[in-house]
Amino acid sequence: MLDSTSRFLLSRQAKIFLLPMFLSIVVCGGDGNSLRVFAASSLTGAFNEIAQAFEAENPGVKVYLDFGGSQRMRSQLEFGARADVFASADAIQMDALVEQGFVAGFPVDFTLNALVVLAMGNGPVNEIADLARPGVKVVLANDAVPVGSYSGQVLENLSQDPIYGLGSRFKDDVLANRVSEEPNVDNLFQKVVLGEADAGIVYETDTVKALDAGTMNILFIPIPDAANVSARYPIAVLEEAPEPELAQQFVQFVLSDIGQTLLNRYGFSSP
Repeated sequence: MLDSTSRFLLSRQAKIFLLPMFLSIVVCGGDGNSLRVFAASSLTGAFNEIAQAFEAENPGVKVYLDFGGSQRMRSQLEFGARADVFASADAIQMDALVEQGFVAGFPVDFTLNALVVLAMGNGPVNEIADLARPGVKVVLANDAVPVGSYSGQVLENLSQDPIYGLGSRFKDDVLANRVSEEPNVDNLFQKVVLGEADAGIVYETDTVKALDAGTMNILFIPIPDAANVSARYPIAVLEEAPEPELAQQFVQFVLSDIGQTLLNRYGFSSP
């Protein structure tokens, strides 16, 4: 049985633990002029510009952006994080939230992406077949991450179709060369750029990011269209959005000509 001193200490610790949670709930409440958007890492550049353009059209409104792997964003929402809008890099994460009642209305696909091989310049990978060479260090995203799941599909496609001449073991050989599984595409990109891996599979939009940043000594090796994927990005207003009307305005802005033009500037294509 706890004595009075122990009960006091436990009570005090509980209050200290609960205080940040309480403050978080207060901060996340709607104030009529701010919006919180959860978005996939690959949308970082485009959504930063879209948010600025949206704020310019809506004086006094502030858009707060949280970026990360779509699966991590989904998990945070499931565990009580508050946001107004969710933009995912695949339908799997969005569908899971829809099934659990976290989404208001229906998600809509707002942009498309595809994959490309990123490799170090003057390294051992100069064509897709090199990914399977013994000793090559390949970095991929975790299978639970959209870009990781898409990469698995592409490797399977390349292995199964004899037209590419890679052999049925190509996927297995590439996976045997995998040196790490990253939680998002940004981490994966950096691993290759910093020389910690010879090559990896990233989004086509990362080519634009690399050019804008002036990144040197890297190669982008295209993946045949027939073996590539069409990565569809859905967006939706969340059921418990603190600012549902403002959230809907933001979604419509992303779908507008201005939003689509900004997305295209970063290498995305319209659905």
